[in-house]
Amino acid sequence: MNKLVEEQLNEMLEVFESLPDCKIEKNADGRYLIASHNPVPWSGSLEKSGAESTYKIGYIRPHKAALGLYIDFPHDFLELEELEKIIDPEETLTYYPPGPKASTVKSWWRFRSDEKFDSLHLVLRKTELDYYDFKREDWIELMQQITGVHK
Repeated sequence: MNKLVEEQLNEMLEVFESLPDCKIEKNADGRYLIASHNPVPWSGSLEKSGAESTYKIGYIRPHKAALGLYIDFPHDFLELEELEKIIDPEETLTYYPPGPKASTVKSWWRFRSDEKFDSLHLVLRKTELDYYDFKREDWIELMQQITGVHK
């Protein structure tokens, strides 16, 4: 993992660790589990990977030269347009709708929706990773909304 990824990972972790309705746990594979204090409503529909899936809100995944956030929330809790304003305020990220394989060289994001739960996937590389601000007020409020829904 390069220095920039490590710096931004620490910034993102700091935000999630400051939120009252979730906890962060580092997995053996290097991912960071974002877990609720209570079982998530859609836990029955998740792939079973041990007890963590009952409480799993998402993952933060550092890569060698990228940082990924994969986070779930209740179906119809957030709208695509609402997310877009906060996730890509500079309009520099590529949006990939569900289905197509995402880029392995560009920064991107995607919103997936089904009847049980919705998901936000964000992968930042290079330039976008360098300027992305995880401590923006609207970003923190969005993550607080997502993690707080499981009270």
